[in-house]
Amino acid sequence: MFISRPTGQRGDTIVEVLISIAIVSLVLGGAYVTTNHSLMATRAAQEQATALKIAQGQLEQVKGLAASDPSALFAPMTLSPFCISDTGTLVPDSDPSCATGTAEPVYHASIVRSANDFTLTESWLDVGGKVTDQLQLNYRVYQ
Repeated sequence: MFISRPTGQRGDTIVEVLISIAIVSLVLGGAYVTTNHSLMATRAAQEQATALKIAQGQLEQVKGLAASDPSALFAPMTLSPFCISDTGTLVPDSDPSCATGTAEPVYHASIVRSANDFTLTESWLDVGGKVTDQLQLNYRVYQ
């Protein structure tokens, strides 16, 4: 069945226009949510990769100290949390040099020793800035 419009009337009715706008809005809204989720996941992966690089750098410094000056690593002071500064010295965990990065997020490095085991921890605020993410590496040094 074919319904014809009276002659002289062209175009769409307001209902057709509103339905079209609603459909386009749903499609664009879904695309925005998907893109935003993908962007957040990508940024979280980048943050984790950066934290891993920092932790690996701290681990390499632990290896270097173990090879060159093991007494520094196994002193009683190293039982409390510490990190290794850019100069290669052990500093307490509360020292500002344990926080790396000038832009968000700021990564906080911490190393805890128990006997011959070292636990390297990186922590930072997540992409949303509400939850603290954490990465841990464990390393054993034989004297």
